[in-house]
Amino acid sequence: MICSDLIKILEKKAPLYLAEKWDNPGLLVGYRNKEIKTVLTALDVTDDVIKEAININADIIVTHHPLIFGAIKSVSDSTPEGRKILALAENGICSYAMHTNLDTAFGGTNDTLAEIIGLKDIQVLAVSCQQNEMPNGLGRFGCLPESMSFYDFAKMLKEKLNLNCLTIVGSKEKTVSKVGLCTGAGFEFIDEAKVNGCDCYITSDVKFHEAQKALNMDMCLIDATHYGTENIIVPVLKKFIEDEAIKAGFEITVKASQVNGQVFGYIK
Repeated sequence: MICSDLIKILEKKAPLYLAEKWDNPGLLVGYRNKEIKTVLTALDVTDDVIKEAININADIIVTHHPLIFGAIKSVSDSTPEGRKILALAENGICSYAMHTNLDTAFGGTNDTLAEIIGLKDIQVLAVSCQQNEMPNGLGRFGCLPESMSFYDFAKMLKEKLNLNCLTIVGSKEKTVSKVGLCTGAGFEFIDEAKVNGCDCYITSDVKFHEAQKALNMDMCLIDATHYGTENIIVPVLKKFIEDEAIKAGFEITVKASQVNGQVFGYIK
C-alpha cells in the first residue's frame, strides 16, 4: 500500500473532524505516495521510538501524540523537535498522529480504558459531536459488574494498567459502582461525571486544587498517569491496522512499539 491508503484506514477509525480545534493530528512528516511495507505504532515519536523504527525498517510511525503541535520557524539539529524531524526524513519514515480524534472515536482510547476496567453500559461522558450519526465526545462512564470499595477498585486498576503506583483522592472505604473516565489530562470533565452519578473519576495530570475540588464533591479520584491511560491504545492500533489492511487486500507488517515511554519514576 501507499501512505494515502493507510491514511484512509486510520481516518476510518478516527476521522479528523473529531479532533479538538487546538489539536494537530494527521500526516505530519512524509510523502502521501510513499510505499508502506512496515508500520510501527507508538504513543509518542521519541528518540528511542525513532531508533526502533529504523531498526525494523518501518516506513511510518503511527502515534497518538503529534510530533508537531505549534508553528515551526526552522527545522535544524539545534532543537529536539528539529532533530526528530530530520531523523525521520533522512530515514524515509513518515509520521502520522491520531490524537483527540482517537480519544473521541468509538473504539479509541476512552473506550479501550473502559473495556479494560470492565465497565458495563458504557456511555459518552461529554457529548460534543456526532460519529456515524451517533452522539460522541470525550470521556466515558459506565457501571462496574459488581460494586467494590474504592481501595479495591484502585488496586484492581493499578494491576490492569501494570502501573507501579497510583495517586488517589478520597475515602478508601467508599463504595464504587459507577465510574467516569477521560484518558490523558481530562479533569475538566469531572462535573459531567458527577452529574451522571459516578462514584469515581479516572484521568491524569491532576493538580492539587483539582484534587481538593474532587474531595469537596465527594468524588473519588484516580490519577493513573498520562502514559498509563493512553499507552493502552498502542496494541489496539496495531490490531486495527492489521485487520483493516487484510480486509483491503494489502500485505503489510505492523508492530507495536516496545519502548517504555513513561517519564516518571518512583521511589518507594
